[in-house]
Amino acid sequence: TGNAVDAMSVNDLFNTLQSLDDELEKMESWIQDRATMIKPITDECRGIEEENRMLEQQWVSYETLGSELKRLLGGIVLPPSLMKVLENPGSVIVYDRSGAMDIDRSEQGVELIHQAGQALKLGIDAAEGQGGIHLRAVSDTVEVLSTTSNKFCGSLARIVVTVMEQLAKEVCSKPDASIGKGDTHTSIAKKIRESQRQFQASLLAYIKIIEVLALLKPDILPAVRDAYSELVAEGIMNKKRMKFYFASLPGRTSVKIANDVNFESKFPGRTSASVTHDLSEYAPVSLRHPNASDASGIIKPVNVEDIEAALSEMLPLIAREAYFTAALFGLSSRHLDGRQKKRNFEAAKKSVDNSSQYFRYYMNRICGIASSEDAEGKKVKGDAMLSLVASIHLNEAMDGYIDRNKKGGDHSLSLAYVRATILDLRKKVDKQWVIWVEDQIKWIRTNPGVPPNGKRAGIFASIARLPSFLDHVLICCKAGRPKDYTPNLAKIKVVSYYLQKMASALFASLNECAERETTDQQYAANVMRMENSYFFTQGIKQRGIELTTLFQKQITGASVICKQSTDAYLGWMIKREFKAMHSLFSNISRIRKDVGDADVPIHVPRAQFVRTLQKESSKEIMKEKIGVVYARMEKHLSESGGLLPVAWKALVKVLYEWFGRWEKLSTSCYKFILEPSAIDVVRIAKAASGSAASSGKRIIEGRPEKH
Repeated sequence: TGNAVDAMSVNDLFNTLQSLDDELEKMESWIQDRATMIKPITDECRGIEEENRMLEQQWVSYETLGSELKRLLGGIVLPPSLMKVLENPGSVIVYDRSGAMDIDRSEQGVELIHQAGQALKLGIDAAEGQGGIHLRAVSDTVEVLSTTSNKFCGSLARIVVTVMEQLAKEVCSKPDASIGKGDTHTSIAKKIRESQRQFQASLLAYIKIIEVLALLKPDILPAVRDAYSELVAEGIMNKKRMKFYFASLPGRTSVKIANDVNFESKFPGRTSASVTHDLSEYAPVSLRHPNASDASGIIKPVNVEDIEAALSEMLPLIAREAYFTAALFGLSSRHLDGRQKKRNFEAAKKSVDNSSQYFRYYMNRICGIASSEDAEGKKVKGDAMLSLVASIHLNEAMDGYIDRNKKGGDHSLSLAYVRATILDLRKKVDKQWVIWVEDQIKWIRTNPGVPPNGKRAGIFASIARLPSFLDHVLICCKAGRPKDYTPNLAKIKVVSYYLQKMASALFASLNECAERETTDQQYAANVMRMENSYFFTQGIKQRGIELTTLFQKQITGASVICKQSTDAYLGWMIKREFKAMHSLFSNISRIRKDVGDADVPIHVPRAQFVRTLQKESSKEIMKEKIGVVYARMEKHLSESGGLLPVAWKALVKVLYEWFGRWEKLSTSCYKFILEPSAIDVVRIAKAASGSAASSGKRIIEGRPEKH
């Protein structure tokens, strides 16, 4: 019974589930039918929703684009008032009735131009820095700004140049700026300086326009700078003003050199403005009269007062011009790197070189610099001596323009420019003087006046004239200086080097003449060396400590040459005149070293020894031989060399030494007393040949000697 009930319950559950399954199948069929019916409607709604979403996104994108465009264009779209100034900057400049700019009343307009320029620069920078240049609206606006900028800068450049021209004309036309015949170089320099100050001070009001040009179009500044420098060169520092100034200098060097071709007619009494002469033209000096007057009349001082005045009065003006050029055109910014600073300095130098071209033209003239072959206008001759002195003064002027405080900026640039100007002048004067020195060295190496065999050559023409040239150098260097001034030539490298080179050429010539095949090597070569080296040493020492210091190396070498050649010459003289005695005692000395004092008579018998001495060493014979030696020395040595007293004194000393040694050998080896003794020989030598002392006195007093 229980199992039957369970079976019925399961059957009922199955039936129920089957009926539910049928109902669900009918429901799904119904839903599927309904879905098929509403599918077009849902598809249409889905499309509408997607379109709405896209429209919403587009609206957001357009809103974002609008905000970005507003931001981008907000920085580059300028106010109409500034655009008006940018399109026509001349509209804010005030003009007078004649059409000229009213510079004083235009300052407000300059400020508007400055503001408009800065706004334009900010706009262009904003467009380039913020991006969006690919957008048509932005690119079109930037193109308009760029075109406006180019047009604006061109107009500004014309305005600046016009202002410069007007200011230069006004300043130079003032009555107090005119230069007349009654003006001195001091008053002319003051007028030029005042004109420069007024011109630059007035131009400062327009410096903001140049700042705008530097911001917007730096490549236009060189043209403006060139125009400025040209106005200064043709106005403030024009050729006429510079010519008047340099012609009014005390020495009138520029005028004299310019008229050097017809110098005699314009300046009677002198045949040339130049004080330079070749070494061959100087008079030979005498050691007896080192301070004798210039017999040739060619040793004249240079007009250094012109150089001193021009450097002291005009260099500050040039420095101010360099300072203002750097400040006006922004060429000395401290934040620039070294390469850019160098480029800016070169730009400033080019501009100021053009501004000061006539100053440099006339400065070259008064420094004795010859015109170049391709130079236009009147060509002038160079003056090497004037160039030498100018080099010294330029070197001293350099000290006043050294930037010791290292301030930098415009001040440092202006000082650097003045130093560059001085260095440029120094290079020219040094080059000219060096060329002259090289020409003199060529003449020295021709060995003028030296006989082929070297006998009685005396003092070489070149060596005899060098002291006169050095006297001229010292006179020119001391011209216009205090009485106690001493030029320190040894510290000026170019001067020191080439003067020493000239002196070295003298000894090269001396050595060449002494060693050539035709020169007599027995005595002439030594006489040549000893005379000329002694003369050189004494000639330099007589001219003071400054030249002695300068030629110390050459003097030391000359002293060595003099000693060596003197020793050789004196030895030759004694051996020649005392040949038998020299041969005897040389032989005895050699034997003595080998066998000793006691055995010397074995090799050289006493009888032979005594006989030789009696024949060669009597007092009368000694007087005769020493007299012959003196006469021969008097013949060999020239009067102008002044060496005879010195050489004879040295010979007496050598005689004493030699006879002293011979006397000792005679006593130690033969117990024989040599007569005359060494002291007697000295007395004979001093008394011989008309008395050496009186002979020396005659030489000192300048009386002619007998040969």
